[in-house]
Amino acid sequence: MRTAVVEDRTVAAQTTAVRRAVLSPADVSDWLLAAFNEIAESLRGYRIVANGFPFTRRRPLPDGRIEIEAGFPVGVPVRTDGTVQCSELPAGPVAVIAYAGPYDEIDRAYDQLGDWLRLRGVRPSGEAWEIYHDPPIGPPANWRVEIVQPCSSELRVP
Repeated sequence: MRTAVVEDRTVAAQTTAVRRAVLSPADVSDWLLAAFNEIAESLRGYRIVANGFPFTRRRPLPDGRIEIEAGFPVGVPVRTDGTVQCSELPAGPVAVIAYAGPYDEIDRAYDQLGDWLRLRGVRPSGEAWEIYHDPPIGPPANWRVEIVQPCSSELRVP
């Protein structure tokens, strides 16, 4: 695993076009590929161009399934067509860590991010999201993901 230093940033709210589902962990990979393709096709139909990399936001459920939102940032609100919906990534302070490597080892980056937040006395405020800078093809050691964790307050250096 290669990780970069955790950075603190303040981000603006970002309108997104998404699909949502509740899935078992085993079904997530196949669903993501279909979801990203459907969203891209829907955006093309409305002549909307994504203005950023694809992302997911996940929330584990008590029964072991995952509530997941997958999509693309867009510059304008999208018309909900039954499958693709308009959503938003929140504005505010965030902690960001870059991860490169096989996806099945990404939990180590989440652990490093959590340790960094605890050291600064800052709590997460909402679900983190992952931004995929590379598609999951080619050597896994080269896959690049950015983990963005909203925070409850401005970060402070210890």
